[in-house]
Amino acid sequence: MRCLIVTQDASIIIGKGGSHVNEIRDKSGARVVVSESIPGNPERILNVSGPLDAVSKAFGLIVRRINDEPFDQPSVPGSRAVTIKFMIPNSRMGSVIGKQGSKIKEIQDASGARLNASEGMLPGSTERVLSVAGVADAIHIATYYIGNILIEAQERMPSSTNSSYRPTSTSRRPATYSGSSYVPGYSQAPTYPPQHHNPPQQMQTQEIYIPNDLVGCIIGKGGSKINEIRHMSASQIKIMEPGAVGAGVNSGSAPPPVEGERLVVITGQPSNIQMAIQLLYHRLEQEKQKQMRSV
Repeated sequence: MRCLIVTQDASIIIGKGGSHVNEIRDKSGARVVVSESIPGNPERILNVSGPLDAVSKAFGLIVRRINDEPFDQPSVPGSRAVTIKFMIPNSRMGSVIGKQGSKIKEIQDASGARLNASEGMLPGSTERVLSVAGVADAIHIATYYIGNILIEAQERMPSSTNSSYRPTSTSRRPATYSGSSYVPGYSQAPTYPPQHHNPPQQMQTQEIYIPNDLVGCIIGKGGSKINEIRHMSASQIKIMEPGAVGAGVNSGSAPPPVEGERLVVITGQPSNIQMAIQLLYHRLEQEKQKQMRSV
């Protein structure tokens, strides 16, 4: 996925001798490349490629690096919102927006980020800017949703052509990018775990309860929904059998269950656990609203 970044943020992302960008690569498992700067041009192009969960995690880490926030802690209310300007092929933008803006609304509700699609295309290209503003966790989640939509659109129309935006110093846009335009479908590549050079953070376990009659919507057809949440949050999520009671493990033990509730055990790093819980509760809220509308 390609985006525009200001030169100042590009310098922060790269770091001295490439130290920051190498750390982002190692922790996310994605390939991260920043284009060279052009004198007089305020922006550069950031290209992030790899499996979808690695790409979305990389963008979350990029926002944390820009804000000088710890990589292993969840975003807090005081975190500064950062705007990522994705370059999206015009032929795919309709899929991202959805009918009457339905997809953008869904992404905003799920992530907490704010999305805005530009009307016109970038000069000499068939690409438009999709601005995504939010804290690190919001950018992480929104990027995953956007990537999924682009992959699905590519599978429906694989022959769609796209003219990549290649600015110059006179275009008042970012630096020249010598690589190819983003082509959805990187999820076809085998998913691999991030490679850490630093000692891994201590794993914790959180226990929550969800309504028994909504377990199906959390799991999804063939386990699709629960697997998506596992990938996005990089957490282990186990839905226990009816009647199971929390063991009071670590700091996240749940209170005793009430009738009609199911125990869910989430294991991972603290920031990943928080993201998993956010995604689970959002999925539950979506289903509740859907049931209310059908009454």
